[in-house]
Amino acid sequence: MHSKLSRRARLRALALAVSAAAITVIGGSSLAGAAETSVATGKTDVINIELTKGKLKFVGPETVTVGDQLEIVNKTDPHQVGPHTFSLVTKGSVPKTGKQRKSCFTPKHICLAIAKWHGFNPKTEKISINPAKAGPEGWSTEGNATGKKGDSWFTGEKKGGHFSQEVTAEPGTTLYYMCAVHPWMHGQVKVESVVPTPTA
Repeated sequence: MHSKLSRRARLRALALAVSAAAITVIGGSSLAGAAETSVATGKTDVINIELTKGKLKFVGPETVTVGDQLEIVNKTDPHQVGPHTFSLVTKGSVPKTGKQRKSCFTPKHICLAIAKWHGFNPKTEKISINPAKAGPEGWSTEGNATGKKGDSWFTGEKKGGHFSQEVTAEPGTTLYYMCAVHPWMHGQVKVESVVPTPTA
């Protein structure tokens, strides 16, 4: 049922939620949890956004390596299911129950916070920041609903949209991610260390 809602209807719902809240620009970002240095590995990992058997979901690896490129690819039709976000959030911010998903676009909840990270304008139904970046460059920073911004990408209105940047989070970190437009869509990926190349 959710996947059949039009893009316009989803954006209108987002606009109503944003306009119902006091828009506060919350600045600042944290360097905690991000690798001090990362070396590009030359490898690209992909997380796809898919509609399979009527269900929207993220499909991707369980692990990535610091220095990998992590590419997000939208394989769905925005005219059918609406746009998406790929947003790094803290584990506790992920809405896991129906009640949490229902209230996700209300003040002090993560979907509304993500909309603010992207500079969503309820009057024009447009965003002004994409991607939304927080902390160091690359995929590293998880945000929450109470002031900490996270790294996030909005897919836009075209099928096949994609965005890639380097994984710079500390090895051992688990990055939790979700879609603010479809808050039942979420996943996680563990960041691993680069395995040294054996020397002869």
